[in-house]
Amino acid sequence: MAEAFILIPSVRDMRTLDRALQSRHREILLSTVSHIGNLAELTALCHRHGKEAIVNHELIGGLGSDTVAFEMLKKAYKVDAVIGANPYHISRAKAVGLKTIWKVPLLDSLSLEMAFRSIEVTKPDAVELRPAVCAYDFLDVFRKVFSGKIFASGFINRKDFAERLRRRGFDGIMTSTRELWEPGDRPRASAGK
Repeated sequence: MAEAFILIPSVRDMRTLDRALQSRHREILLSTVSHIGNLAELTALCHRHGKEAIVNHELIGGLGSDTVAFEMLKKAYKVDAVIGANPYHISRAKAVGLKTIWKVPLLDSLSLEMAFRSIEVTKPDAVELRPAVCAYDFLDVFRKVFSGKIFASGFINRKDFAERLRRRGFDGIMTSTRELWEPGDRPRASAGK
Protein backbone atom coordinates (compact mmCIF):
# COMPACT_ATOMS: atom_id res chain seq x y z
CA MET A 1 0.00 0.00 0.00
CA ALA A 2 1.27 3.44 -0.88
CA GLU A 3 2.55 5.37 2.17
CA ALA A 4 1.63 8.87 0.97
CA PHE A 5 -1.12 8.92 -1.61
CA ILE A 6 -0.51 11.66 -4.19
CA LEU A 7 -3.22 13.50 -6.07
CA ILE A 8 -2.05 15.47 -9.09
CA PRO A 9 -4.56 18.03 -10.34
CA SER A 10 -4.78 17.90 -14.13
CA VAL A 11 -5.49 21.43 -15.37
CA ARG A 12 -7.23 21.37 -18.74
CA ASP A 13 -8.73 24.85 -18.56
CA MET A 14 -7.02 28.08 -17.48
CA ARG A 15 -10.08 28.94 -15.36
CA THR A 16 -9.20 26.05 -13.02
CA LEU A 17 -5.48 26.81 -12.69
CA ASP A 18 -5.98 29.13 -9.72
CA ARG A 19 -7.83 26.42 -7.79
CA ALA A 20 -4.99 23.96 -8.46
CA LEU A 21 -2.43 26.56 -7.36
CA GLN A 22 -4.34 27.11 -4.10
CA SER A 23 -4.67 23.38 -3.40
CA ARG A 24 -2.44 21.50 -0.99
CA HIS A 25 -1.04 19.31 -3.77
CA ARG A 26 2.65 19.59 -4.62
CA GLU A 27 2.46 18.93 -8.36
CA ILE A 28 0.25 20.23 -11.15
CA LEU A 29 -0.20 18.66 -14.55
CA LEU A 30 -0.64 21.41 -17.13
CA SER A 31 -2.61 19.14 -19.46
CA THR A 32 -3.82 21.19 -22.40
CA VAL A 33 -3.31 24.78 -21.31
CA SER A 34 0.25 25.39 -22.44
CA HIS A 35 1.98 26.32 -25.65
CA ILE A 36 5.48 27.68 -26.14
CA GLY A 37 4.15 31.22 -25.80
CA ASN A 38 2.79 30.81 -22.26
CA LEU A 39 4.71 27.83 -20.89
CA ALA A 40 7.48 29.80 -19.14
CA GLU A 41 4.88 32.02 -17.46
CA LEU A 42 2.74 29.07 -16.33
CA THR A 43 5.77 27.19 -14.98
CA ALA A 44 6.97 30.28 -13.10
CA LEU A 45 3.46 30.72 -11.65
CA CYS A 46 3.48 27.11 -10.42
CA HIS A 47 6.92 27.61 -8.87
CA ARG A 48 5.84 30.84 -7.11
CA HIS A 49 3.08 28.80 -5.46
CA GLY A 50 5.52 26.06 -4.42
CA LYS A 51 4.28 23.59 -7.04
CA GLU A 52 6.12 21.43 -9.52
CA ALA A 53 4.97 21.82 -13.12
CA ILE A 54 4.38 18.67 -15.17
CA VAL A 55 3.71 19.01 -18.89
CA ASN A 56 2.63 16.64 -21.61
CA HIS A 57 5.20 17.52 -24.27
CA GLU A 58 2.97 15.93 -26.93
CA LEU A 59 0.32 18.59 -26.30
CA ILE A 60 2.52 21.70 -26.18
CA GLY A 61 1.80 23.68 -29.30
CA GLY A 62 4.91 24.73 -31.20
CA LEU A 63 7.33 22.36 -29.46
CA GLY A 64 9.19 19.65 -31.33
CA SER A 65 10.21 16.25 -30.02
CA ASP A 66 13.95 16.21 -30.59
CA THR A 67 16.57 16.40 -27.86
CA VAL A 68 16.73 20.20 -28.18
CA ALA A 69 13.00 20.41 -27.37
CA PHE A 70 13.53 18.53 -24.10
CA GLU A 71 16.57 20.63 -23.24
CA MET A 72 14.41 23.72 -23.78
CA LEU A 73 11.72 22.32 -21.50
CA LYS A 74 14.30 21.93 -18.75
CA LYS A 75 16.51 25.00 -19.24
CA ALA A 76 14.34 27.66 -20.88
CA TYR A 77 10.87 26.75 -19.65
CA LYS A 78 12.03 25.23 -16.35
CA VAL A 79 9.42 22.46 -16.23
CA ASP A 80 9.93 19.85 -13.53
CA ALA A 81 8.59 16.74 -15.23
CA VAL A 82 7.36 15.47 -18.57
CA ILE A 83 4.52 13.04 -19.15
CA GLY A 84 3.91 11.30 -22.45
CA ALA A 85 2.94 8.10 -24.21
CA ASN A 86 5.93 7.73 -26.53
CA PRO A 87 8.67 5.66 -24.83
CA TYR A 88 11.38 7.13 -27.07
CA HIS A 89 10.42 10.71 -26.11
CA ILE A 90 10.30 9.77 -22.43
CA SER A 91 13.83 8.37 -22.75
CA ARG A 92 14.99 11.63 -24.35
CA ALA A 93 13.42 13.70 -21.57
CA LYS A 94 15.08 11.53 -18.94
CA ALA A 95 18.43 11.88 -20.71
CA VAL A 96 18.36 15.67 -20.27
CA GLY A 97 17.56 15.36 -16.57
CA LEU A 98 13.78 15.82 -16.48
CA LYS A 99 11.60 13.66 -14.25
CA THR A 100 9.45 11.44 -16.43
CA ILE A 101 6.02 9.85 -16.26
CA TRP A 102 5.19 7.33 -18.95
CA LYS A 103 1.52 7.10 -19.93
CA VAL A 104 0.54 3.49 -20.53
CA PRO A 105 -2.85 3.00 -22.18
CA LEU A 106 -4.35 -0.35 -21.22
CA LEU A 107 -6.14 -1.07 -24.49
CA ASP A 108 -5.62 -4.78 -25.01
CA SER A 109 -3.18 -7.62 -24.35
CA LEU A 110 -0.83 -6.36 -27.08
CA SER A 111 -0.52 -2.93 -25.48
CA LEU A 112 0.21 -4.62 -22.16
CA GLU A 113 2.87 -6.82 -23.74
CA MET A 114 4.51 -3.82 -25.44
CA ALA A 115 4.49 -1.87 -22.17
CA PHE A 116 6.35 -4.66 -20.38
CA ARG A 117 8.93 -4.83 -23.16
CA SER A 118 9.44 -1.05 -23.23
CA ILE A 119 9.56 -0.37 -19.51
CA GLU A 120 13.14 -1.63 -19.16
CA VAL A 121 14.35 0.57 -22.01
CA THR A 122 12.33 3.64 -21.07
CA LYS A 123 13.17 3.57 -17.33
CA PRO A 124 10.64 6.27 -16.38
CA ASP A 125 10.46 7.70 -12.88
CA ALA A 126 6.75 6.91 -12.74
CA VAL A 127 4.06 5.22 -14.81
CA GLU A 128 0.51 6.41 -15.39
CA LEU A 129 -1.92 3.57 -16.13
CA ARG A 130 -5.13 4.51 -17.89
CA PRO A 131 -8.07 4.25 -17.83
CA ALA A 132 -8.28 3.84 -14.07
CA VAL A 133 -10.98 1.18 -14.26
CA CYS A 134 -8.49 -1.07 -16.14
CA ALA A 135 -5.49 0.09 -14.11
CA TYR A 136 -7.22 -1.22 -11.00
CA ASP A 137 -6.94 -4.78 -12.31
CA PHE A 138 -3.36 -4.53 -13.59
CA LEU A 139 -1.56 -2.86 -10.68
CA ASP A 140 -0.06 -6.10 -9.31
CA VAL A 141 1.27 -7.10 -12.74
CA PHE A 142 3.03 -3.73 -13.12
CA ARG A 143 4.42 -3.86 -9.58
CA LYS A 144 6.26 -7.05 -10.58
CA VAL A 145 8.12 -5.32 -13.41
CA PHE A 146 8.34 -1.70 -12.22
CA SER A 147 9.53 -0.41 -8.85
CA GLY A 148 8.76 3.30 -9.36
CA LYS A 149 5.57 5.20 -8.61
CA ILE A 150 2.41 4.02 -10.32
CA PHE A 151 -0.49 6.42 -10.88
CA ALA A 152 -3.99 5.77 -12.16
CA SER A 153 -5.87 8.23 -14.37
CA GLY A 154 -8.77 8.44 -16.73
CA PHE A 155 -12.38 8.82 -15.59
CA ILE A 156 -11.58 9.28 -11.91
CA ASN A 157 -14.54 11.49 -11.14
CA ARG A 158 -15.90 10.19 -7.85
CA LYS A 159 -14.44 10.32 -4.36
CA ASP A 160 -15.35 6.68 -3.64
CA PHE A 161 -13.49 5.48 -6.74
CA ALA A 162 -10.43 7.59 -5.85
CA GLU A 163 -10.51 6.02 -2.39
CA ARG A 164 -10.74 2.51 -3.88
CA LEU A 165 -7.63 3.25 -5.96
CA ARG A 166 -5.80 4.47 -2.85
CA ARG A 167 -6.75 1.33 -0.92
CA ARG A 168 -5.75 -0.82 -3.89
CA GLY A 169 -2.17 0.43 -3.48
CA PHE A 170 -1.62 3.04 -6.18
CA ASP A 171 0.91 5.73 -5.34
CA GLY A 172 -1.56 8.33 -6.53
CA ILE A 173 -4.02 9.53 -9.13
CA MET A 174 -4.21 12.26 -11.75
CA THR A 175 -7.59 13.85 -12.24
CA SER A 176 -9.16 16.90 -13.81
CA THR A 177 -12.19 16.58 -11.53
CA ARG A 178 -11.73 19.75 -9.48
CA GLU A 179 -13.99 18.55 -6.69
CA LEU A 180 -11.46 15.84 -5.84
CA TRP A 181 -8.55 18.26 -5.54
CA GLU A 182 -9.28 19.01 -1.89
CA PRO A 183 -10.47 16.70 0.91
CA GLY A 184 -14.06 17.20 1.93
CA ASP A 185 -15.10 18.53 -1.46
CA ARG A 186 -18.02 16.71 -3.00
CA PRO A 187 -17.42 15.43 -6.52
CA ARG A 188 -20.05 16.07 -9.16
CA ALA A 189 -20.58 13.60 -11.97
CA SER A 190 -18.22 14.62 -14.75
CA ALA A 191 -15.98 13.09 -17.34
CA GLY A 192 -12.85 13.97 -15.36
CA LYS A 193 -9.48 12.66 -16.33
